[in-house]
Amino acid sequence: MAAAWLDAALGGQDHGRLAVAGRNRDRWEQVLALARSATASPSTSSAGRLFDAVAAILGVRDAVNYEGQAAVELEQLADPAERSAYPAGADPAGAGPLRLAGTDLIRAVVEDLEAGVAAPLIAARFHNGLAGATGAACDALRDATGLGTVALSGGVFQNMLLLERTVAGLEGRGFRVLVHSRVPPNDAGISLGQAAVAGARDRSRGKR
Repeated sequence: MAAAWLDAALGGQDHGRLAVAGRNRDRWEQVLALARSATASPSTSSAGRLFDAVAAILGVRDAVNYEGQAAVELEQLADPAERSAYPAGADPAGAGPLRLAGTDLIRAVVEDLEAGVAAPLIAARFHNGLAGATGAACDALRDATGLGTVALSGGVFQNMLLLERTVAGLEGRGFRVLVHSRVPPNDAGISLGQAAVAGARDRSRGKR
């Protein structure tokens, strides 16, 4: 993921100067070629894959042994006292699906890394930037729809640093924020929802 995100964020610039490229020199160009070809390499909008990329760029972990491992370790690395945030834009609301610009965050990570900023500060600024971009995106959606309630879900919100910063930012903007308490936000919650839908459909069929 680091190779694909760096290529998207830096374009034709040399990635080889970065340690992550050096550690994976034997396959870096092949991975880039595969990502650029879009053959057997579908695009993903998952926040988890963005965390995977940043973790690799910072030297936390290049490969994972279980889902979310790199994100967990990146959260553990982040300095909780750091309040600076990387800026990240988003596609305008109403122009299709609203997507945060992960490439903005990747560029900021690389700039600070090459400037010698400590990895715990970079990790924290990344978390803060993603939280801030989420708040700005919700502002845009509220302007477009009038809705003032936000539900935060998905495995990325098992990350307590990200969750706390996002909730604080949204509440500071006047949103009502819903978070998980009895059902987990990751795939287990999806499975429970699928079971509930299947059960409701079975009951509906039984009434006919």
